[in-house]
Amino acid sequence: MSNKLSAVESAVVSARRTLIVSHINPDGDAVGSCAALARIIQDLGNEARIFLHSGVPDYLSWLPLPAPLLRSLAELDGWKPDLVLFADCGDMDRPGEDISAFMRGESIHLPRNGIVTANIDHHISNPDFADINWVEAERSATGELVGLLAESLNIPLSGELGEALYLAIVSDTGNFSYTNTSADCLAMAARIVDLGLDVGRFTANYENNWSLARMHLWGRLMAEITLHEQGAIVCSVVPRRYLQELGLDKDALEGYASWLRKLRGVRVALFVREDGPSHTKISLRSMGDISVHEVAALFGGGGHAAAAGADLNLPPQEAADRVLEALCKTLRTPR
Repeated sequence: MSNKLSAVESAVVSARRTLIVSHINPDGDAVGSCAALARIIQDLGNEARIFLHSGVPDYLSWLPLPAPLLRSLAELDGWKPDLVLFADCGDMDRPGEDISAFMRGESIHLPRNGIVTANIDHHISNPDFADINWVEAERSATGELVGLLAESLNIPLSGELGEALYLAIVSDTGNFSYTNTSADCLAMAARIVDLGLDVGRFTANYENNWSLARMHLWGRLMAEITLHEQGAIVCSVVPRRYLQELGLDKDALEGYASWLRKLRGVRVALFVREDGPSHTKISLRSMGDISVHEVAALFGGGGHAAAAGADLNLPPQEAADRVLEALCKTLRTPR
């Protein structure tokens, strides 16, 4: 057992009450890791709450959450944790202002004093912001680390715990297709399946739940993509009105940035989503040979070598143009 795993394990075991926190706009790794951690804590006989400022996205609403879900610290209503446990958060600001204020000691709903913080993550940009930090950037998903924690505590990766961990792993490996897919994560997934996971039922819940409106949105976007640098970069810009016209929210775009990598010859995909007036979210994906994390960092973002993002206070097309300029420069620079 590593010293970092041991430190997190001790904190989780000794905390009578744990608040599990993940980032805004959570993906499958975030939601799956939170659900799995809550089950581990409950198996130990302790109490857990889950904090997700954005809530659970609709496409993941089928996953059972074993603990109450909070979207603000005001909802604690006198329930004070001994441990605040971050999962899949690249920094302390990713969960939103409520948690950032707590970490700065400025929260009126949860005083910082006397509460231990722990951080389980796999983002290369994580600055080790908690009291206890277990960050392994080479891991496929935060869920893989949570699975190791469960096994260290002799808790089997079965039932709803196993399902939550499987969701975390398949989400961040693109169904075991990305370059971060390791023998270790495949072995953990195999252990989960061996313990009874129904992969067919899981896939039906996770994959086969599209609406006709979402199909129409993706078709429209794919018809409008542009190529740059002799086809090495693909760019897709999503105006806010596209979602509004179809009655969709941004959850309908989950996975779209990664899908753009399927185009032959593309080395980097740039996905640009308008979130509001002069507020744009960019997502970058590569095949692993180009560190898009470094490009995202130029715009105040972060992430992984092959998957990163940032928020820009710019209109979508201007944001796209600026990031494309940086990407083109990166591709033209000899490595």
